[in-house]
Amino acid sequence: MLDSIVLVESHYRSRSWFLALKNIGLTHIISVIPEERNLFIKKGFNKSNILNLYFDGEIIKKNHRSASYYEEFLETKMNTIVSMDRTLRRKTRFYIKNYLTFLLNKLDIFFLSVKPKIIFIEPTWTHELLICKFAKKYNVSIVAPVKDKLLPDRFIAFKNENHFEFYKTSNFQNAHHLSRKAFDLVFNDKPIQYFKRFNKRNKFDLQKIPKLYRLVKISILNSRNPNIQNSLHSDIYVKIKSIIRSYTQLFLFNFKKLNQISKKYILITLHVQPEASIDVVGSKYSNQIEFIRKIANTTPNHFTLLIKEHSHAIGNRKSSFYSDLLEIPNVELLHPNENARKAIRNSSLVISNTGTSSFEAGILNIPSITSTEMFFYKLMIKKEFNPYEESISDLLKNKKTKNKNFIFKYLEDIYIGSFSGNCGDFQTDSNVLSNTNLKKLQDSFHSIIKLIKKNKR
Repeated sequence: MLDSIVLVESHYRSRSWFLALKNIGLTHIISVIPEERNLFIKKGFNKSNILNLYFDGEIIKKNHRSASYYEEFLETKMNTIVSMDRTLRRKTRFYIKNYLTFLLNKLDIFFLSVKPKIIFIEPTWTHELLICKFAKKYNVSIVAPVKDKLLPDRFIAFKNENHFEFYKTSNFQNAHHLSRKAFDLVFNDKPIQYFKRFNKRNKFDLQKIPKLYRLVKISILNSRNPNIQNSLHSDIYVKIKSIIRSYTQLFLFNFKKLNQISKKYILITLHVQPEASIDVVGSKYSNQIEFIRKIANTTPNHFTLLIKEHSHAIGNRKSSFYSDLLEIPNVELLHPNENARKAIRNSSLVISNTGTSSFEAGILNIPSITSTEMFFYKLMIKKEFNPYEESISDLLKNKKTKNKNFIFKYLEDIYIGSFSGNCGDFQTDSNVLSNTNLKKLQDSFHSIIKLIKKNKR
């Protein structure tokens, strides 16, 4: 077994990861939230092996290496990383400077002293993105588990913060079975399990009571991290506002049904935002209004740009967002609850930044594209699409279809990298912490560790 396996705590998601890893070589934890750090200690993890990255706004001493030094050392730009962080980017320049200096120096010391070999992480926040940069510099393997886009209780383990390269097993027989299962799910319009849970995000329901209890509890116990979590007041205010806004926006804006769309259309699916899929993985095109405006500039007039709001996102955005979209020529808004796969099947082209809609369109042999390189790129018209430099008219001419055998074969190539277990957070699905799921995750994580060990010989 490799030494120095590190878990980067990710609120509510990494609890199951911790329980799965603690008996198969976990040596260190990087923590930012007091609530989670206390839980690890209560579970018997050695406190001295937890790197505490909680930052309380302290002024960093001048003898620390600067962010400018680490920009060159890590070959990255701090502005890019900060812009991906939904919380940090709203802080003052002075605060950001101190926070970056704190993180960079602490992490550098950690990497030099611990010499980690494998890091399990969900790259979202600034400290996590910096960890990925240090890992690359020091040749440390990153494991970033992400729920499978289609099948329940499966995940893909990516090798960095991008959803492109991933770890692969040698279980071709299982990959064959899973690829057929994924194809059947899309082709026969079967629901994706986790989607239904998130559709209640901005609706009144009793499931929000346990979450409210946890928010109150960590607020009273002062177990929040202001660089990751909002205040209790802010969380409650934003949630109530989003719920009310979701109802009013559906009433005020002319969200169309599919049978009301008479012209040929290009389907563009929106992303929930803020979210790692667009703010980190697809950060180059994180301004979704400008993204669509650029697409409209090169779209032939006889096509409608049909914009489907994500059903999890309605209520999260200001109403001006939809007003701005409707000012773009030939744009129509599709009702968030309309059947997405039916919209895909009837479209001339499907466009997203990193979305599952493009993946499903590829499986259905509908011309599709993402603007960020994704792990399913071979099902697309081309590897990626830059709306600021390329033309929709040219994409529409590219009607290359793929036969079913190619689709099956490529899905097998993807599902060779699919591992068993639900790697999500327990607030969304309590079964994440079941003994059955923990055993699946433990076996999968152990397999990934063995793969990395074998490849490093």
